[in-house]
Amino acid sequence: MDECEKLSATLKALEGAFRRRAERARDERDIATMVRMRDAARAANERKTELAALAGELATDLARAQAEASPASMDELLARLDLTATKSKELAALYDPFVEWEAEPS
Repeated sequence: MDECEKLSATLKALEGAFRRRAERARDERDIATMVRMRDAARAANERKTELAALAGELATDLARAQAEASPASMDELLARLDLTATKSKELAALYDPFVEWEAEPS
């Protein structure tokens, strides 16, 4: 769970940096970057939708694991946590290339 919480905090920070980079591209009228960022934002929204669905399933798996306390229910919970972490990393990978540019001079 700690890894998922860390990933969530990282995603929040990356999303903020991504927004700032998009604003800078707009201010600079950097159309090429704006188009790439628009496409990345669309892909990010798809990943966010997948993560939202996984969050609901994760809550269900957690409740089941707590109620049953069986190895099978714990395995399902851990598998869901791994999948959530993987999807979160995919989302972070969409933001990363743009955030790295944020520190570069205009």
